[in-house]
Amino acid sequence: MFLYRRHKKLDKPATESHIGDRRTHLANERTLLAWIRTSVTIMAFGFVVEKFSLFLWLNLNSQRYRGSSSLAVSNLLGIVFMGLGAFIGLLSLVRFVRVEREIETNTFRPSIVMDVLCGLIFFTLSAIILYYVLNWHNLAILEYTVKD
Repeated sequence: MFLYRRHKKLDKPATESHIGDRRTHLANERTLLAWIRTSVTIMAFGFVVEKFSLFLWLNLNSQRYRGSSSLAVSNLLGIVFMGLGAFIGLLSLVRFVRVEREIETNTFRPSIVMDVLCGLIFFTLSAIILYYVLNWHNLAILEYTVKD
């Protein structure tokens, strides 16, 4: 029922003069879909990172201490990314409903909180992954040179 009554009821002349409102609502829906695509992509990346630990386990002997810690870190990062993707999907839905209400009451004010929050989270997680990958490669080089 909420979906049918969320827009104003207008008469014919008012409907024709509110074409901009329709465009604004459609733009809001496109923004929601873009955020949902982003959240699905982040969850998929988390799945890939989590499965990367399986790749590490298959290529390295699982008895090595470094391999088991890499496995744990990769699992943790993958789970964090999957959770982050779900959280962004939820935030995008909340944002969509809030903006819809603001458009209907003509009180819309743009907010960059979600954009800044996502940017900071992505930067932080990217730095953690970069550190993890560089550290893993340095340990692998040291271990193979010590063996030879």
